[in-house]
Amino acid sequence: MNIYLFPTELEAAPFRVLRPTARVVISGVGLAATAATLAVLNREGSLMSSRVVLAGLAGAYDERVAVGEVVEVVRECCAELPERFRCNYCVAPTTTLRQVGANSTHRGAVGVTDAEIENMEGATLFAMAEVMGFEACEVRAISNRVGEPFERWRTEEAVEALARALITIDDGE
Repeated sequence: MNIYLFPTELEAAPFRVLRPTARVVISGVGLAATAATLAVLNREGSLMSSRVVLAGLAGAYDERVAVGEVVEVVRECCAELPERFRCNYCVAPTTTLRQVGANSTHRGAVGVTDAEIENMEGATLFAMAEVMGFEACEVRAISNRVGEPFERWRTEEAVEALARALITIDDGE
């Protein structure tokens, strides 16, 4: 059974329409909110029998990653930590989506590592999965180029593409 973890209801809403019976959890934005939500799910006993699919928007550093494209993140890094403390997380792909690396950041536009995209939660998912032993997958829809003003983001297009892509990995629940 999949648990679909979204940072915001905005990101989750189109998927809820397509899969009203799916287990959707809103984690809140950022590393700490995601860790807290995963801790609650662990306490409930939900994680050991489920795959957690973290799904949301992301910004692209790399021009080869198109706005509107949906990707699977297989490498994550807490980009704002000094290099000597930075943890890099790698997971095996679980979808047929294009595979990319990401920086998790809370302030944006942190151009370190070899990441193609950035987000605000992914490294927490992979760190918690590693420690707690649950299966994890991260799927992101590209809404913008890193550093673009919010008015230029293509949020609606990205969340619709995200919902359609999640259906292809849905476990039929």
